[in-house]
Amino acid sequence: MNKNVLLSIMLGCYLLPIYYVYYYYDANCSVSNVICNDDRKHHILWFMIAMGIGTVLYEVERNDHYSLGLISILLIGIYGLIMVNEANTIHYVFAAAVFVAILCFMIRHCVLTECDVVLSASLLLEMVMLVYIIMHMDMVIGICIMYI
Repeated sequence: MNKNVLLSIMLGCYLLPIYYVYYYYDANCSVSNVICNDDRKHHILWFMIAMGIGTVLYEVERNDHYSLGLISILLIGIYGLIMVNEANTIHYVFAAAVFVAILCFMIRHCVLTECDVVLSASLLLEMVMLVYIIMHMDMVIGICIMYI
């Protein structure tokens, strides 16, 4: 299948979850509150599964086994985040798996593209966010627990 068609399918399937998060975020403490809501999570999960199928097909088309493995970890983590409420500790394990998979995926592609400017800037931003999250973990979890 054409890579551009697969990318279009992935983008289309990702738009509804983005809309849900955008629309409902103000009334919630976190993105996890939005995606774990019982009224929305099955709609979001369906579109994320469709997006995941498109992503896996894209990676198969690229014939990059390392990227496919990282994407698989990312997708399992996303599905876990959607299905497990953030009050459960395993939710944070899924969140860490997602973050690490994205980080590794970006590092791999930064090396493959000889440090493309946009990808390198995104990687740097993700690393800064990681340091910030680690430094403020107690505060972030404390705020979210207040809303549960």
